[in-house]
Order: sequence, then C-alpha cells, then structure tokens
Amino acid sequence: MNLKEEIGQIIKNRRKELKMEQVDLQDYADVGSTTLSKLEMGKLNITIDNLEKITEVLGLELIIKVKEKM
Repeated sequence: MNLKEEIGQIIKNRRKELKMEQVDLQDYADVGSTTLSKLEMGKLNITIDNLEKITEVLGLELIIKVKEKM
C-alpha cells in the first residue's frame, strides 16, 4: 500500500467511525465530492490545505516527519 492509499484508508475509516457520510464531510470540510472520493480511493495528490481541513473535521492530527536518508 502506498502513502496515498494509506492516507485515504485512514480518512475513510475515521469518517465511518464517526458515522459520517461523504457528503457530510465534504460540507463540513468545504471540499469537493471528487476530491474526497479520489482521496479515499488513494488516487489523489491532495493539497496540504485540503488535507488539513479534512483531518480537522475528523478530529485527526496531521504530523509530517522528514527523515534524512543515510
């Protein structure tokens, strides 16, 4: 599973845990239906701004780690 798929799965699982439909999350996070659908399928290079809006609505924390390769 690649990073886009992992993020999409986390978003989808959390949305379902909250018993929230995609349309509800779209409205609360102010993102388009195509954006959310493709994100959950792991087929979208989402912007940080949109990812931040979605994670905020879902009560998730976005942490980015940059690791230097040796």
